[in-house]
Amino acid sequence: MTDPVSSDNAMPLHALNEARLQRIEMALAHLQHDVDSLNSSLLRHFHRLQEFESRFLRIEHELQGSNDPAERPDASADRPPHY
Repeated sequence: MTDPVSSDNAMPLHALNEARLQRIEMALAHLQHDVDSLNSSLLRHFHRLQEFESRFLRIEHELQGSNDPAERPDASADRPPHY
């Protein structure tokens, strides 16, 4: 039994299917690489965002503490004598 022959370029159907499958597998491998690359980038950005959020919360807490009159240092106590 022989493979059916394609009418356009006389390649056996099996060879055409094999070539098509290789192109699909290659495209899939490139897509998988792109997905992995995007995932890695997304994770890096997520960690940076978490770091920025942590810094922001710390700074916000410090600012709220500096607005509390009970925690403010007495400005007149630090004033040099020549004022």
